[in-house]
Amino acid sequence: MTIISTSKFLEFKSAKSPSGHDWYYAKRTNDSNAHDSAVAITVLVKGDDEYSFLLMKTKRPPLYSENKANYCIESPAGLIGDTDSNEDLMDCIKKELLEETGLVADEIFIEQKNACTSAGLTSETLTFVTVIVNEYKVIKQPVSDGGIILERFLVKTSEIRNYLKNIDEKENSIASAAVTGIFYALDRI
Repeated sequence: MTIISTSKFLEFKSAKSPSGHDWYYAKRTNDSNAHDSAVAITVLVKGDDEYSFLLMKTKRPPLYSENKANYCIESPAGLIGDTDSNEDLMDCIKKELLEETGLVADEIFIEQKNACTSAGLTSETLTFVTVIVNEYKVIKQPVSDGGIILERFLVKTSEIRNYLKNIDEKENSIASAAVTGIFYALDRI
């Protein structure tokens, strides 16, 4: 494998495909054999009559720069060990949840490890996590992540399928990690 270029969070690399051709891909610089590259957190907030999913509306440069969508609907997520190489999965989950939502989980469920995000594009792998928050009480002002996170909102579990089916695809993209996380989280209610 050959490193072509490196930035703070990504390396652009090439490796030989089975047919011997160069295959170009991105690798997270925090990547480790000890853990996945990132965590995707699906948040279930307990309500009086049912749970709701907490989702985020974000403005991602790769999407709007390529005229794919103005916004992305996502779940909280973060890189494991990006600022502290000793950070473990549980520390990352708690840190990212607090940073991006201002919430603390009452229950945490590890749903799936070693899930690839786009195997032809990147070596990045995710751990999917469901967290349950019994009371929607923001204890710390959430970050905007450099203006990326624009809004946080709740969608009732009984309305999530209809919400996903009716997203304005010209205006919004939906992160595949959010959809996968919702799939896993539905088993928790």
